[in-house]
Amino acid sequence: MSQPAPPQFGAPGGMPQPAPPQFGAPRPAFSGPPAAAGLASSQAMPPSFGSQQQQPFGGAPQFGLPRPGAQPPFPAQSAPLSQQAPFMGPPRGSAPAFGAAPWQSQGAGSGAMQPPMRMPGMPPNTLGQGMPPTMPTMPYSPHAGTQVSTPSKIDPNQIPRPMAETSVIIFETRQGGQAAIPPAASSEFIVKDTGNCSPRLMRCTVNQIPCTGDLLTTSGMPLSLMVQPFSLPHPSEEPIQLVDFGDMGPIRCSRCKAYINPFMRFVDQGRRFICNLCGFSNDTPREYICNLGPDGRRRDADDRPELCRGTVEFVASKEFLVRDPMPAVYFFLIDVSINAIQTGSTAAACSAISQAISDLPEGPRTMVGIATFDSAIHFYSLKRAQQQPLMLIVPDVQDVYTPLQKDLILPVSECRENLEQLLESIPSMFENNRVADSAFGAAMKAGFLAMKSTGGKLLVFQSVLPSLGVGSLSAREAEGRANVSTGDKEPHKLLQPVDKTLKTMALEFAEYQVCVDVFLTTQSYVDIASISVVPNTTGGRVYYYYPFSARSDPAKLFNDLRWNISRPQGFEAVMRVRCSQGLQVQDYFGNFCKRVPTDIDLPSIDSDKTIMVTFKHDDKLQENSECGFQCALLYTTVYGQRRIRVMNLSLPCTNMLSNLFRYADLETQFTCFLKQAANGIPTSTLLHLREEVTNTCINILQSYRKYCASVSSSGQLILPEALKLLPLYTLALIKSIGLRNEGRLDDRSYWISLVSSVSVLLAVPLVFPRLIPIHDLTSRGDDESLIPSPLMLNSENIREDGVYLLENGEDGLIYVGNVVEPTILEQIFGVSSLAALPSQAVLEQFDNELSRKVNEVINEIRRQRCSYLRLRLCRRGEPSGDFFRSFLIEDKAPGGLSYVEFLVHVHRQIQSKMT
Repeated sequence: MSQPAPPQFGAPGGMPQPAPPQFGAPRPAFSGPPAAAGLASSQAMPPSFGSQQQQPFGGAPQFGLPRPGAQPPFPAQSAPLSQQAPFMGPPRGSAPAFGAAPWQSQGAGSGAMQPPMRMPGMPPNTLGQGMPPTMPTMPYSPHAGTQVSTPSKIDPNQIPRPMAETSVIIFETRQGGQAAIPPAASSEFIVKDTGNCSPRLMRCTVNQIPCTGDLLTTSGMPLSLMVQPFSLPHPSEEPIQLVDFGDMGPIRCSRCKAYINPFMRFVDQGRRFICNLCGFSNDTPREYICNLGPDGRRRDADDRPELCRGTVEFVASKEFLVRDPMPAVYFFLIDVSINAIQTGSTAAACSAISQAISDLPEGPRTMVGIATFDSAIHFYSLKRAQQQPLMLIVPDVQDVYTPLQKDLILPVSECRENLEQLLESIPSMFENNRVADSAFGAAMKAGFLAMKSTGGKLLVFQSVLPSLGVGSLSAREAEGRANVSTGDKEPHKLLQPVDKTLKTMALEFAEYQVCVDVFLTTQSYVDIASISVVPNTTGGRVYYYYPFSARSDPAKLFNDLRWNISRPQGFEAVMRVRCSQGLQVQDYFGNFCKRVPTDIDLPSIDSDKTIMVTFKHDDKLQENSECGFQCALLYTTVYGQRRIRVMNLSLPCTNMLSNLFRYADLETQFTCFLKQAANGIPTSTLLHLREEVTNTCINILQSYRKYCASVSSSGQLILPEALKLLPLYTLALIKSIGLRNEGRLDDRSYWISLVSSVSVLLAVPLVFPRLIPIHDLTSRGDDESLIPSPLMLNSENIREDGVYLLENGEDGLIYVGNVVEPTILEQIFGVSSLAALPSQAVLEQFDNELSRKVNEVINEIRRQRCSYLRLRLCRRGEPSGDFFRSFLIEDKAPGGLSYVEFLVHVHRQIQSKMT
């Protein structure tokens, strides 16, 4: 693949990954940029190629424990969460609820891969995706997966369900010269990079690559990668190594421009190397030549991270710099229209920004600016010399401009006092504002013009439907007011952007490296389908607080903003994925801008964002060879260094269909189906999409039944071991907010925008949430895990004398039964009767054991999910209770099948295809 001239600054790069701070622990000060943080030089390197170990921002705290000297994770006194020490990302690896089998229980067969090692002293791991322990043993044939009895007699206790993974897995990415099967994304594992990159960074839907496109088509499975370049490491993992090749820059294949990696083969006494992707034979630069050992490897291979690690980060040389690296710029835009003032949205935004300023990257390159808007745009000059901030008004919202060329964006160290004073006074300055209009598009454009010379992050707080100026959306308000989907007849046009105005604007923002995040604190329809185009094109995201509550939402708003600016991230990035000859990249999916077919531009990329890359065959791959994938990300760190993060994955090729099924990755495949379904919602009917999702599941299982399962009674539904939860997750997707018939338009549009960048780790819980009983937490022993084992998602598990938490990584629904004991209500909620329960959930911590444990569980989930769950109380007989029950996937729903019925349906469809 020929490489164009280096893109507009941005190609691969990486940044040290911090272990997410603990709740309540102050974020450690970072003294200067990573380069100055004592990057240890690897000893065996000549000085010109010093390999350096990148330090995490402030060091990894002990997993799950507060740092020495840190505040206890939560205050003991009774304080609402809005006043408690804020949430900031999770210790990684906190075992999320549902595990997929780390490896299959089938015989290894040809091309077997090694199962991951286990921590010494840990119990042997039960299959992570397995059946309940009480389940009767099922017959296995050498190839057969799980067998479920005849349709008329399916035993609900025998059907496949997720099981929590309890042990910590030590995962070496390659063992004995072969790729190892990665553990389930949802299990807790510690990666040792021995040649392939961590599966947190890059995962494939199948762990053996089909030699031909026909074999892939027969299997019905997708071939795609999920790439999460800044995913958070487990605190016990080694940081990514930094390698500096000086002025010559990283060594690359002269034909396809792939970067040097452990799978390039050196020949001719090390004077030449053969590219593992395109097969081209390259001359080794003279200063890089090294003798080969008897095994054919370079003698210094183990001392050079780029020759022994799946992931490295290169210092970008001058050829990658089109301009100086950009500073870290944060520009805040706040809606001050009458609705925003009256609902408390403006005050919540000002308070969140004021508290989050201390989490901005430290140093002279961090800059801030601020503006407010209603029917006009109000800029503020924050120069220290002024007694108070100076307001400059731009009344023209059709042809926007900035009132000053400078002083609108200043180093945070020069304007912090004025900024804090301004944020404190904005709510009172506008408290009598009677302007109902909101010039959202014009305000974004004006903020962009102020940032155009540098690029940076534009953080917009918006409360109402944009009604004025460029990009106004008022034309659809009447239709959108009902905000209800019309069912299956045709694609709903209100799920598509109203026109191309905001898309055109977003493409210009992306060109100048401006990333937009939008915080929607609203109580009405705001046309997320149109608004989300801007963050989705610029590498940002939409945050959605509906209906906004001034009582319960400010805490989430603050924590979302704080994590947004303090998580690992890079600016002005360009990403490209290369692969072995025989395959080619088909498409990219995610939040980015694409100008050329081979690269994607990311004004910002952070630890929460995942890019899906799909592939197709353009030739045959050789059996018993390996297929290589390399993702290169050129980016600027928040401290202004240009880096190239390079992630490599090499997987065996196979001609055996049974190997594709044996080494399939359920969670990655499901994430692929989820993203493809979300992508189709604006242009297809929901009925068509539900049928498509179901047929995908049926085709995969039918292929397995036809070609891989041993001859057996046609009365049995046979599921491949690795994919036995596929019907359950497919049913969950069909019943999700995205694909169910009923629901608000904005809820569906928000779901689509969320899925576009969701990670493998969070994709399953988004549609298959975790259900936890919280009324009996005090009966659990101290030696048990903090979060109880989740219950199956059916109404048989919901007792009316219990209290349950259902969480999907975004929202926490707390279901309170109708006959809960007053003592339990008193302990958890501080009220003695159901009638006294507030409508909005603000969970306080009271001075009792149950309250303490409930808060611990919720905060641990927040850590795991990197998200401050938005809590909502649900009661039987109310709409909230119906909403809660709509997530009980195994139950029969109006117009939808129960899990048992769905298995019967799938089985019948397979039978009819087989005859």
